[in-house]
Amino acid sequence: MSGEVRGADAELAVVHLVWGPLGVEPLRRFVAAYTAHPAGQEHRLVVVYNGLDAGADVGPWREALTDVRHEEIHLTSPMLDLAAYREVVAGGDAAAYCFLNSYSEPLVADWLRLLAGHLSDPTIAAVGATGSYESIRTTSHPLTRVRKRDIPEFPNPHLRTNAFAVRREHLMRVEWPRISSKMDARRFESGSHSLTRQLQRFGRTVVAGRDGRAYDVTAWRESRTFRSGDQSNLLISDNRTREYLAASRERRDDLERRAWQAR
Repeated sequence: MSGEVRGADAELAVVHLVWGPLGVEPLRRFVAAYTAHPAGQEHRLVVVYNGLDAGADVGPWREALTDVRHEEIHLTSPMLDLAAYREVVAGGDAAAYCFLNSYSEPLVADWLRLLAGHLSDPTIAAVGATGSYESIRTTSHPLTRVRKRDIPEFPNPHLRTNAFAVRREHLMRVEWPRISSKMDARRFESGSHSLTRQLQRFGRTVVAGRDGRAYDVTAWRESRTFRSGDQSNLLISDNRTREYLAASRERRDDLERRAWQAR
């Protein structure tokens, strides 16, 4: 593939998380998108097997990866996405990481260059494919008020962790909480001591578009990547971005309000 070289010594690691209970189909879709759209930047692909029983047959997943050069990591116990990423970083040696969850699929050629390439700017600490201002504290989300108390009120800007890139040196200086529940993960993604808020100590947290621009927090909605503008500038899709595109006009309007407007 032109414009990129993959190797074990690449300074940028693309980490794709395989969640075993979903079966092999999400990985097949990722591989199809990954091979159809050259990344455009030197990297190594690291596939993390998560949620598979010890001794489980990974043959179907390996078959899906037959034509893709990659490394494997097998987690010994099931972990939520952000906890798994922490394990990878702690044991890794790449200078920077691009994390993709089980639902993530590149949409265009040069997607990695257009995303992680912004890390060459020393004023930028983290780059996401999408971001949101949403706060479950100020919506009708069914969680109790007590469980919402660590979530800031709207606007609550945070990078969505389905697809984002950051330098290892900064990740190693982040205070990672114990993540054992979906609420723990939600707090770390969008809480008052979120990953985004901690990374902002080191620089800007931006959203990258396929137009090559890095959008600062105040321009995230204008980026047309998440629940706005038909998401026409999106680099990497996931289940939530696909949900938006498949929704009725009424449902789209509601999802857009949740992401960008006070309720």
